[in-house]
Amino acid sequence: MFANRDLVLLSALLAFFVWGCSHTSPPEERVERHPKGRAEADVRFLADDLLEGRGTPSRGLDVAAVYLANQLRGAGWAPGVSDGNYLQPYEFSVFDQGAAEYRVLINGVPIPRDEYLYISMGLRPDQTPVEFDLVLAGYGVSVPEEGVDDFKDLDVAGKAVVALLGAPWELDPLGILDPAHAVGKSVQIFGRNGAMLVYVTAELSDPALTTPSAEIGFHAPFSTLPLAQLLENPRSMAFVPMLMIGPAVFDRVLAEAARGTYDELQARLTQGQSVAKALSATVRMEIVAETTRGTANNVIGILPGTDPALRDEWVILSAHYDALGVRPGVPPGEDAISNGADDDASGTAAVLETARRLAAAGPMKRSVMVALFSGEEKGLMGSAHYTAHPLAPLGQTVVNINVDQVGRSGGTVQALSPGSEGLFQTAVESGKAAGVTVIPDQNPTWRMSYYFDSYNFAKNDVSHITIFTANHEDYHQPGDEAEKIQFDELEKVVDMVTGLAEHYGRGAKKPNYRRPEWFLTPK
Repeated sequence: MFANRDLVLLSALLAFFVWGCSHTSPPEERVERHPKGRAEADVRFLADDLLEGRGTPSRGLDVAAVYLANQLRGAGWAPGVSDGNYLQPYEFSVFDQGAAEYRVLINGVPIPRDEYLYISMGLRPDQTPVEFDLVLAGYGVSVPEEGVDDFKDLDVAGKAVVALLGAPWELDPLGILDPAHAVGKSVQIFGRNGAMLVYVTAELSDPALTTPSAEIGFHAPFSTLPLAQLLENPRSMAFVPMLMIGPAVFDRVLAEAARGTYDELQARLTQGQSVAKALSATVRMEIVAETTRGTANNVIGILPGTDPALRDEWVILSAHYDALGVRPGVPPGEDAISNGADDDASGTAAVLETARRLAAAGPMKRSVMVALFSGEEKGLMGSAHYTAHPLAPLGQTVVNINVDQVGRSGGTVQALSPGSEGLFQTAVESGKAAGVTVIPDQNPTWRMSYYFDSYNFAKNDVSHITIFTANHEDYHQPGDEAEKIQFDELEKVVDMVTGLAEHYGRGAKKPNYRRPEWFLTPK
């Protein structure tokens, strides 16, 4: 046993030794303030086959939520939901579109199952049968920048909109999300309070037909996937249900009401004539399917601010941690797990590592929230639930910084911040400091703001920016594996996101936001 005098002496010697080691080591030999490898470890865990692709819902998604919550806990972030709780649950229903039975009548005429393709975005089986009046909108394209608006003076609220294949220009075969394709037309209808898109395309009549759009091949797989929808808000994503029919069906059931066959209407549109009108016709849809209920979680942590004047304002860092899960119908022996290493384990890891760095740097003037959303791949469900039940007032949210798919940046990332040029320029400067080239949206007419979790902040008029990279051949495929992530470049993205968060967290002026003319949300 040590005597008290000896114990005091030993303690003093140990203290001197520790002080000497920490003050005499050359700078190059000291441990880095932000050790590398943590973001890589996060990606490799989240994208491991054991988590089975983190589909919503799934056991792998729930395991990921527990992992993320405890990483925030360990980094010093306070629970964002309640005392001791980082998880914000929400409920949804799921049904198998491929196994469902559909009954479609247009103008009172039953349409055989092999004559249409249906994708039930925003319509649950228990909400059917439904019947909508029909409106013809020509191509159904609206691009203010080009002076094109097929919806001008056309009331589509609560109605199903008939739109024909095409646009006033040649279609971009790769621009499946732009306003001239079915998804873009669906978004336009959604923003105008429409109920459904009835899309008329020659491709459905002849799938082997080579046309500039190739949309049927793109959309067909989505019609057979299990569909999850929020119980409180089935239309959490900015789409309406899409019913695709061929010209023969149109001519059989709608030509009389439209006063022209499909070919005749296409000819008039080519000549610049308007064919828009309300039709004396309806579409009736019924879905018969077994539905189940599920629960998923958002993971929320907070770092309270310290400035009395600014601590009630919030900077929200977000990413989605879900992926597509296990793909159905894959032959035995083939990889069926869509691990989503890039989309979006990379963004989740970037936000998580940013969170560690912010906590280590100490509290800032404004409060900061980390919101890791689930259900993005099933229709932005997690972020839709959060903005319907915000844990920080949306009116006091200074900025949402969303990170989605940044694992293959190659040193360059795109920053989407429509309506807030100042926020974009701040991101550019943060990128320069981190060695990352920040460029604007490379496909502005695609309206990508509708497809990220930041949409649910944008529709509430919150300044927002999404950091992401271009798609690649492994997008939404089993090939999106951790081995393909550029981890050195991911570290630079973390530097950039951290700088951007600190800029606003430390009290920079709130970025201005003005809705672009094309950004429409239901009233």
